[in-house]
Parts: sequence; structure tokens; C-alpha cells
Amino acid sequence: MRKLSITLVALVATGCTFDEHLPQVDVSGKVILPKEAATYTVIDPKTGLETVVEDARAIGPVYLGVFPNIRDDLYDYPHPEMGPVIVDGTPGNTYPYGGGTIGRFDFACFSDLACRITTGRFTSFEDILDWYNVVLGDPVVDEFGAVVDSPDFFRSYCYELFQYTADYELTFLSEFINADGIDTNTLNFEVNESTGDYEADFDLWQVTYKSDMKIWGWMDTPSEKFTFSTCDPDRGQYNSKYTNDFYYGTNYTDLLNYPSKYIFENDWVVQEPYTFTSTDADGFRADSPEIEIRIDFKNGVDTIGGEE
Repeated sequence: MRKLSITLVALVATGCTFDEHLPQVDVSGKVILPKEAATYTVIDPKTGLETVVEDARAIGPVYLGVFPNIRDDLYDYPHPEMGPVIVDGTPGNTYPYGGGTIGRFDFACFSDLACRITTGRFTSFEDILDWYNVVLGDPVVDEFGAVVDSPDFFRSYCYELFQYTADYELTFLSEFINADGIDTNTLNFEVNESTGDYEADFDLWQVTYKSDMKIWGWMDTPSEKFTFSTCDPDRGQYNSKYTNDFYYGTNYTDLLNYPSKYIFENDWVVQEPYTFTSTDADGFRADSPEIEIRIDFKNGVDTIGGEE
């Protein structure tokens, strides 16, 4: 019996260190946005006066993908190389090896906020109301058109809608006391005080590794009405409770395959993509390189037709 126990321990130890040599890798790093990407111009609807604010809440969702190559001759901004055009009027598929986002669209309880809230940008109900009601001067309204100005009402409405009991269940909030009583802050972007840039960590899971592949992506800049071209308001969960009649809205599903359909004027794009130099996936895991992605090219041409 003693011999069997020793054998089992040896097998368990071997299993913990077994390397499957998979061609997929997990990629982590840091993405950097210039402070201009967090700058938003607020226009007073009554006077037409413009006020420029710099705030992490103005940063739209960031999309990162890993592609075979990036070219400068396809559009007026760097863009992944594409496969053949199959459908007239539709660009070729970029066939990414993998990708992910830094912040995604999340429904914040009121249809007025559908496609307008990105995770990792707001810390609390007060933070959301301050941004829309005060900074933007575009108050949040409920389903009856009444202005929402109470964080407590906001919270109770969300709890009833989703049947939740605590703030930590609401993923559009990034600062709260979690189930274990720990103060948690999960804001994506923080200011680098020495440079003024906004920085965030990213993870791209299970990327198929190819030597010389490149990380490229962009930030979806909000429109004048603080809407986003990468969110489909007619998708996502449908709410028909009582008098409700609306979708929650969610990201389009082909953003990395056809990015040119969604990149517009003033969006920020990666100009110099990161290139993977390790010969294979095992080499990448062994090298464990530090990866930084700068999204610092501001697109100056509306390639498709414009946002709302």
C-alpha cells in the first residue's frame, strides 16, 4: 500500500508539470493611450459653447487583435491585411489569430444608457450620474422620461431589474465592496503621472501562435451624442417586462474580422504594431516578453459614412 501511495504522488507531481506544447498562448501586456484620447468636447445644447474635458470616462472600448500582418496602403490608417473579397461592398476578412477588449459594453439598467456604458470606466452610480447629468449635461432618464438624479433610486431600479442584491453583481460598476468585504477597484485605465498617458493591462487568451504575427487594434471614440459605432443597439438581451420594449445592446460580433466597417474619424488606431519574434509558442512562453501597445494614431478620415 505504501508503494502505491508513492506512485500516485509521483503521477500527480508529473501531471502538474506536464507541458502539452500547445500552439495557443496567453498574451498579456500594457496598452497606452495618449491623454488626447481621453479628451472629450462637451457642447452646451442651449448656448453652443464648447468645453473640453479630460477624463477616463471618455475612453471608449478598446479592441485588440492578433493578425498575420498590418499594412499602410489599405486605408488612411494602419489596417490588418485582408483575405479575398467574397461579397461586393464588404471588405475582405482579416482572419485574426485571436483577440479581446479592454472594456466592453454593459447594460446599465436604463434603455437611455444602452450602448453608452463601457465596463471599467465608472466606479459607482454617483459616478455615472455625474458624468451624464453634470459633465455632459445629458441627464439619464428612466423608461417614463423622468430624470434619474438619485444614486439610491438608480441602485434599487437595477436590483429589481436584474434581481440582484449587491453592487458587486453589476459589472458596469468598477469600485465596490465585494462578497468578502474587500474594497475592490477594477478601473481599466489609470493616468501615468510622469507622462500624462492613460495605461491599462490587457489579456488575450488562447491566441494561436505564429512567428512574426502582430498585435493591432483601436479605440472607439464616442460621438458628439456619446454613442459608439461598435455597439449594435438592436442586439443583446431583449427586455419586455411590463411596459419595457428595448434591447440591451452589445458589441458587434465581427469587429476584428472587418474593423474597417467600424473605424471612423477621430478613432485612435495602433500605428506601430507589436511583432512577435519567438520562433514558436514554446519559445514565446519561455521568453515571456514585456509587451506594450501604443494606440496613438488618430484617424482623420471618415471611411464609411459617420456615426450618429
